[in-house]
Amino acid sequence: MVLIDAHCHLGSRQFDGNREDVLLRMKAAQVRKAIIICCGEHDRQEGIKLKEREPGFKLAFSIHPQDLEDDFSAKRLEKLREAVADANADMIGETGLDYYSHPHTKQEQLEFFRAQLEMASDLGLPVDIHSRKASADTLEMLKRFRLKGIIHSYSGSSEMADLYIKLGYHISFGASMLFPGSKKPAQVIAHMPIDRLLIETDAPYQSPVKGHVHEPADVAAIYQAVSGIRNMDMRELADRLEENFEAVFR
Repeated sequence: MVLIDAHCHLGSRQFDGNREDVLLRMKAAQVRKAIIICCGEHDRQEGIKLKEREPGFKLAFSIHPQDLEDDFSAKRLEKLREAVADANADMIGETGLDYYSHPHTKQEQLEFFRAQLEMASDLGLPVDIHSRKASADTLEMLKRFRLKGIIHSYSGSSEMADLYIKLGYHISFGASMLFPGSKKPAQVIAHMPIDRLLIETDAPYQSPVKGHVHEPADVAAIYQAVSGIRNMDMRELADRLEENFEAVFR
């Protein structure tokens, strides 16, 4: 059985002191494939080393929508394109819009989102999408491009998920369903097409356990939860999600 973490920041500085242990726990939990999200130079360099070691890892490079406070020059996009080419990255991401934490950079976010989708289109790469309190603008921007990819850490409605799916996207869910009182993710997962479902941790972020640094091995608990929601055997679920994962990059 192969488990997949469809979105993690394994190159993050937060893992610098124990990355080897994290990888060992990941393998022990049967997490063999992952998308390593790299939104900065440090993460990119660590991500490159990880992909060289692990054939099941995919690399995603981007400029994050929360990272447009001081520098939103075109040079950043040029450097990103160079980095993608040099590392032979598999994906552009995570890119998108965040009006929850950074409403003051809305215009810059829209410009960089459009530019990165255009870059993915030019390079023939899928995209990984970050969207918080910005679903309408995210959807409208995605409609401009014929791309495929993943809507990361989805927390919206079934109706909006259907609209993303119609555009060709997969929907990825994190540990939000494990939080007390969380109902919406399970409702969406129960009714969406199984061939568009993916699971992630967003490690080291979004841990459902207070004081615990989220890591890719924790994706096993999310698989267990989804297995119950879909009333599927764990191995069957793992096989279906592996097919979905491969389809994003095919």
